[in-house]
Amino acid sequence: MNEELLDLIKDIARKQEQIDKHLKEKSGELVKDLSFSEMHCINYIGTIERANVTKLSELLNITRGGISKIIKKLINKGFIETYTDKSNKKEIYYNLTQQGKIAFNEHEKIHSSFCSGDLNYFNKIEEKKLKIIKEFLENYNQYLSERL
Repeated sequence: MNEELLDLIKDIARKQEQIDKHLKEKSGELVKDLSFSEMHCINYIGTIERANVTKLSELLNITRGGISKIIKKLINKGFIETYTDKSNKKEIYYNLTQQGKIAFNEHEKIHSSFCSGDLNYFNKIEEKKLKIIKEFLENYNQYLSERL
């Protein structure tokens, strides 16, 4: 039973990757040329306040050096720009450019249409079962985080 459960989890992860690739293919030209890490970075810069390397590193679970490389690519591609705060000129923050906002909105539109299908599926499941599933997934997620 435990091996079957692990196989199911791996299969779900593979299918999610396939879905991500499919969604990327359905995207416009701006998004198609971005890696998944770049798109996720754009997504967080578009949703959090005062996005910086530290916040993005934590949210994306990528090293600060890895985030710096992604940021450099996104700046060179014209998707983001930097700014500093008058109170702390050392800290560098990131904003989306107009091109970055277009990519962000395009990604959001596709993502929300896909998520609405998932929500319709979950809405058909009994609340009691959903609570058990949620508790299992939270615990398994915590276990995986501890292993890392």
